[in-house]
Amino acid sequence: MSRIVGLVSRDGPTVRPSILDRMMSSVDFRGADRSGTILRENYGIGQHRIFTTPEARHESTPEQTNKCLLAADARIDNRNELQKQLNVASNSVITDADLILAAYNRWGRDCPKHLIGAYAFAIWDKENERLFCARDHVGLRPFFYASTDDVFAFASEIEPLLNCGFVSKELDDMGVGEFLLGFINSPDRTIYQDIRALPPAHWTIINPDSSEIQQYWSLEGPEIELDSDEAYLEEFRKRFKEAVRARLRAPEDIRIASTLSGGLDSSSIACLANLMLDRPLPTFSITYDEIPESDESEYIDIVHNHFDFDSHFIRGDRHSPFENVNDMLDRLEGPFISNTLYLHWEMFRAASDENVRVLLDGYGGDQVISRGLARFPQLAITGQPLKLVREMRKHAKRYDSTLPWQLYRRVLTPLEPEPIRQLWRQVSNSDDPVVQRSDVVDSDFVDQIDLRSRTRELGSRRQRTTRADQRRILGGGSQATGLEIANISAATFGVEPRFPFFDRRVMEFCFRTPGHLKLRDGWRRWLLRNALSDILPRKIRDRTTKGDLSVAYYETLRSEDSDELRELFTADQFPPYLDQDRVQSEFEKFMDGDESNVLANVWRPALLCRWFELTDRYE
Repeated sequence: MSRIVGLVSRDGPTVRPSILDRMMSSVDFRGADRSGTILRENYGIGQHRIFTTPEARHESTPEQTNKCLLAADARIDNRNELQKQLNVASNSVITDADLILAAYNRWGRDCPKHLIGAYAFAIWDKENERLFCARDHVGLRPFFYASTDDVFAFASEIEPLLNCGFVSKELDDMGVGEFLLGFINSPDRTIYQDIRALPPAHWTIINPDSSEIQQYWSLEGPEIELDSDEAYLEEFRKRFKEAVRARLRAPEDIRIASTLSGGLDSSSIACLANLMLDRPLPTFSITYDEIPESDESEYIDIVHNHFDFDSHFIRGDRHSPFENVNDMLDRLEGPFISNTLYLHWEMFRAASDENVRVLLDGYGGDQVISRGLARFPQLAITGQPLKLVREMRKHAKRYDSTLPWQLYRRVLTPLEPEPIRQLWRQVSNSDDPVVQRSDVVDSDFVDQIDLRSRTRELGSRRQRTTRADQRRILGGGSQATGLEIANISAATFGVEPRFPFFDRRVMEFCFRTPGHLKLRDGWRRWLLRNALSDILPRKIRDRTTKGDLSVAYYETLRSEDSDELRELFTADQFPPYLDQDRVQSEFEKFMDGDESNVLANVWRPALLCRWFELTDRYE
């Protein structure tokens, strides 16, 4: 795990050491094992590193050869395959940096196509006098940049760019608008006008007089055809076990742990990882003793009793969403989309207190495995009414629903023609796409930047096939925002989060499997449940419910944070992006028990107000 920074002078003044030093010192990276910089007349690169893989301590920081200079925040998972392809001698320690450089020397700009893992890196190509940067397939590692006619600068976090001296702190109005409406599918946009993120699965080349950016990977591919259902289950087992095994690669003196909520995703990872280790796996779980609607202790205990774990608990009901909000806003250099970050913040803190440096996480399971609900309209449009009715009946029974509701929600709604949807919205006075998502965005601001058009562009609806719906959820870099938040927040405590479900090999397989493996016999996520049936406790495998975290969120927001929120919403100064009267009105509705749109009307406005206050943006 690393944090990287760098800048390249295109046609302006030479790179000053003070700028690179300022960028390096701006990185809040707890417990760095090694740091270093390399500065030349027209470029400079720096790196902070924590040794979270066995080979990392053998890497230079940054890495340099006769041809190239590399700064990488990377963990490469297909190491054996690459060593064979690249004919890399294995009689010495082969680092991930060695493999990245060898891949670049062999394949040039196509090298990311061959790299499987979590990475963001920059290579200064000495021979061609250019910078090559790449980011992994889904955005597991962050990479931000700023570009002017004279300078290109990059960093793993936003703060070094803000402190490099030539990047404005002016806000991107559209970025603010997208945040207030809860959009996460603009993977290149940040809240700052001059700072962008390199989208997942993209590389960029920076030349003295030009730049180029290109996508190198997508989920698309032919449907995988195997001989039997058991063959699909076996192939998934193989890929998922390898994904977990790859994320257990760490030095012997590094503690690896896993989150454990008692749900299907985290339980699958924790059980598999525990079997692969020669000692009990530490787990970290959030419990709610005083808020039973949110508590999943029953299922957490089932997993703990199934195998021998080293269990740790965080009382979620003793923390509130605004408790550490100043630190979180400062760390992320802006308001964030996640309303449960306060829980992850405490989990990262608890893991760090137990000297854990690598934390496995089940995030991505829902998205990658897919609940398969688009199979219902798919059966309808492919002329399979009897199978559709059977699946709906079984699904309604398993998930405590009714057949008429299933028909309306799961079949008719996704199949409703767009002209009918628009007509209904006009008749019901709900055709404003901004108002559909938030009641509190200032109307003049909406008109000024034409936020309605952008909302229509970014908005999505349930699709008619399992593949199309999974593309909607996973495609276009839409997971990058959440992964950036998790990565930067965890790094605050010197912890590296790892996400087995976002393994590229697992993602490709799950996306390209037939729809009947995603929803079958009324079971959502049939593939995962059955592939790991011999590892998971039966009650975990057959779970169809989840603890309702929103109950704890709303309760603690009201009981612990309401005074702070009221003070923010009644302040003399207020962000111009929001309608203050509407925000106050929606807040009072929330305090009276209305929980219909709290994230858009209360939570995100509160974050923006507090951030404006902390950063003196009213001045």
